Amino acid sequence: MASQKSKGNNGLIEKDADITFRDANGSQWRVEVEFKAVSGRIGISSLSISSIDGKTALTRRVLRDLSLDRLFRDAMAIESKQLSKRNQKETGHKGRTHTEDELREVANIYIAAFEAHRPVQKTVADMLGISVSTAAKRIMAARRSGFLSLAEDEEK
Repeated sequence: MASQKSKGNNGLIEKDADITFRDANGSQWRVEVEFKAVSGRIGISSLSISSIDGKTALTRRVLRDLSLDRLFRDAMAIESKQLSKRNQKETGHKGRTHTEDELREVANIYIAAFEAHRPVQKTVADMLGISVSTAAKRIMAARRSGFLSLAEDEEK
């Protein structure tokens, strides 16, 4: 069960999300994460794992069984949506030319989404806080500028 958190009652900053995870041996673990936006993408910047009983040792097998992407998918989606809303106000292009950095960011998001088997246009749109149509246009601009090529897509 994941939960979102902000500042605690004691004034200390708590983790952005936490879950209880049961490993293959039946031991329960509390997994807490903090998210951070880097280049317009949400990622896990801090991770804390502790046994619920306080006695069980953290082993490589537990770490191997721990799928952070799956466990925190919903919490990361919420964080991404909030980031998109914030960026939407700041990144409206209104017909201006895209910089190389902007097109490179589109290409990076596209490649990451493609490798993760996610819908690329929707992922670019969500990450940049733009419509899918605008994302498609930016992907085409990134291709025209040489940041993406069809040959790269076919190789992956």
